[in-house]
Amino acid sequence: MDYAAVDVKKLREETGATFNDCRNALNEAKDWDDAVKIIEARSSRRAEKAIGAGRETREGGVFAYVHHNNSVGVLLELNCSTDFVARSESFRQLANELTLQIAGVAPTYVNYEDVPAEIVDAKRKEVLEDPSMARVPEAKREEVIAGKLKKAFSEQVLMMQSWVKDDAVTVGEMVRKVIADTGENIIVRRFSRFKLGE
Repeated sequence: MDYAAVDVKKLREETGATFNDCRNALNEAKDWDDAVKIIEARSSRRAEKAIGAGRETREGGVFAYVHHNNSVGVLLELNCSTDFVARSESFRQLANELTLQIAGVAPTYVNYEDVPAEIVDAKRKEVLEDPSMARVPEAKREEVIAGKLKKAFSEQVLMMQSWVKDDAVTVGEMVRKVIADTGENIIVRRFSRFKLGE
């Protein structure tokens, strides 16, 4: 694809990728959309590599948010592997976005795996009793049940929630983007939400 320096700049602004990544993507791509897809694929691979690296995540910080009228407050422990990343602007911005998300949407769990088994089992029983499940072929039934369970818990699980500022992106995807940007695994360890009178 033929491109100019302004295209590299525009792609950087749109994707947040480095100058070299944008230049290389534009060299490889057939068109603009293809370049964006190349950047997204590289970012996803970078995030997978950081998550799979197996490094301890003991650095980070405890972040707080209190609503302007003092009716809602959030404490969040966000971890990473190095204090360098913990002090970075992108990490602190992520912490801020997460505390606002928790304050506004009130999740109960961090990850789907954190939902207690008895609650999942009760919801699974409810899904199985749904008359529409009788029409689902036996071979696809487990897949449909898993999908319905994840959908049912998507509002209660922080990493599955739609981000309040852009409902096309989940909180988990937002965290993975920062992981790809920093090259280091980031984990939401725990949070507490306090609401006046609750």
